[in-house]
Amino acid sequence: MNKIFCPRCGAKLEKRRLVDRERDFCPACLAPVYENPLPATAVVVFNERQELLLVQRAVEPGKGRWCLPGGFQETDETPEQCAGRELLEETGIDGRIERLIGMEMSPHPWYRAVLVIGYLASARGGRLAAGDDAAAAAYFPLRQLPELAFQSHARIIDKAGRALLERMRFRALPGGAYVVTSNDHLQVAGAACRGGARIVQYRDKDAPAARRLATARRIREVTREHGTLFIVNDQLDIALLSAADGVHLGQEDIAIADARSLLPPGMIIGVSCSSLAEALEAERQGADYLGVGAVFATPVKAGYAVIGLEGVRRIAAEVSLPLAAIGGVNLGNMAAVKEAGARYMAMVREFQEDTAARVAAVNRLFPL
Repeated sequence: MNKIFCPRCGAKLEKRRLVDRERDFCPACLAPVYENPLPATAVVVFNERQELLLVQRAVEPGKGRWCLPGGFQETDETPEQCAGRELLEETGIDGRIERLIGMEMSPHPWYRAVLVIGYLASARGGRLAAGDDAAAAAYFPLRQLPELAFQSHARIIDKAGRALLERMRFRALPGGAYVVTSNDHLQVAGAACRGGARIVQYRDKDAPAARRLATARRIREVTREHGTLFIVNDQLDIALLSAADGVHLGQEDIAIADARSLLPPGMIIGVSCSSLAEALEAERQGADYLGVGAVFATPVKAGYAVIGLEGVRRIAAEVSLPLAAIGGVNLGNMAAVKEAGARYMAMVREFQEDTAARVAAVNRLFPL
């Protein structure tokens, strides 16, 4: 909106060229009157299926089209408070603000420009129901979004969704050998990569932290050269410092949500599961793949519950995530394990010798 009078003294404004730009100027105050964009928020929320929450606008601008929940910030609230309030008013979802995504400028027919502040939030309660100036509220797959009302929201969605799409592409990769290192970790990882391993997981619970980090960094170099995904078992600090592709968590490790808050948004998280209930919960919390087992009894996982081929089938039928079968899996039984629904064969002892050849043998079950 064009200002006519000075907000400080009420004198009529005039135009003057200041610092290479024409600005409103008060001849009484002898000072420029700046025109700042109004602040607004836009909130990105994904559900457990990694679908994006959008609202259909009931008012102009953009009436009938879809956008992120959000709106103008009030004078007595912070941007984060505004984001939470608008999310609840427009969708009925009580959200927790997780992080700042970014800020975008958006042209506006009444206010010239609006500064849109994008936040990522997680749903912690409430019931989905359109309210305030929203005609509808619904979740959409990232690859099937409706027409958006604002380009600024499209750019915020792109920033928030880019890493998620990378993780979703991981889910579409071909299966095969998932090599868990042991003994000479670097030697096993190198041979695994030469054989074409799809994933290498560095698992070392005994070495000092400094040595684990040094080994992880060397394995990262090898896996990067061969285009192999590199996962670190349990230790988020080692995974972060070695620039791994992801981390694998056990049931007693840090929760997925807490791990997500510390890791880059594109980082893969795998979770060990020994039951359908654990698998469903890991999927609900946002895991990218599941390590399921022990499939068969094995001395490496002595004392672990054995789920058998039927357990793998049951999990594969109920969850949409890739399954890495572990526990007693070998070259002799892997065809049956694949038939039960596993995409990756995760082995420890089987890959300790003749690693490259055995990796190649597993991969032949999973043609590119």
